[in-house]
Amino acid sequence: MGQTTTDDMFRFVDCIQHLEDKDAIADELFRTVRTFGFTSYGISGLPQPGESIEPYFLLSGWHPEWFDRYVGNDYVHHDPVIANTLRTDDPFTWKEACEGRKLGPKARAVMDEATEFGMHDGLTVPIYSLNGLSAVVTFGGERIDLSARDRGALHLIAIYAHSQIRRLISQRSEKLEDSAPFSHRERECVLWCAAGKTNWEIGRITGLAEKTVETYLRNASAKVGAINRAQLVAESFRQRRIN
Repeated sequence: MGQTTTDDMFRFVDCIQHLEDKDAIADELFRTVRTFGFTSYGISGLPQPGESIEPYFLLSGWHPEWFDRYVGNDYVHHDPVIANTLRTDDPFTWKEACEGRKLGPKARAVMDEATEFGMHDGLTVPIYSLNGLSAVVTFGGERIDLSARDRGALHLIAIYAHSQIRRLISQRSEKLEDSAPFSHRERECVLWCAAGKTNWEIGRITGLAEKTVETYLRNASAKVGAINRAQLVAESFRQRRIN
């Protein structure tokens, strides 16, 4: 590998091994990938057909508006880059994922709209576990020109970044699972939330004020470490707080 590429890779690996904060890892990852010409990144697990990708996202360095649009429109199920992760074990550019393939209108829309946020091309790294494909790490930018050495360095950077984030999340989940259990009302509100009810609807069903429902859900979210309703439901099921 070239000396600059080698230095960037080993500096990143050495640095994140000592970081115990998700935001600090995000800052270091962004600082590192910029040296390769990238302006954004994302680390996410892969949802099943019909599922939202939002609760699977581990780390987002995307523009907030693009993140909301991608999640809100379920672009993950039309994204040709994601589809290509099922065809290869190796890192690949977004251009390579689309070349020689006829893209449908939804797939084309994903790629075209990404350019509005400076993501004209990128590199995606499939992440495999013992159970098979488990996640993707993707880097995006205006224009990329990567050597084979750069790809190798970014492959390692992606693996280490994903591994470290998963480790921190696992440790945090273990601590959260030892925290206070849901109260009766918290569990009741989360169950209705899982059924797709709004705070207003939950209030009508339970006889609680809408603001009170909001408080119960906020407290429950803190106990499971969730930042949105989708994660609250997913984590509540995973931690066996509801069934």
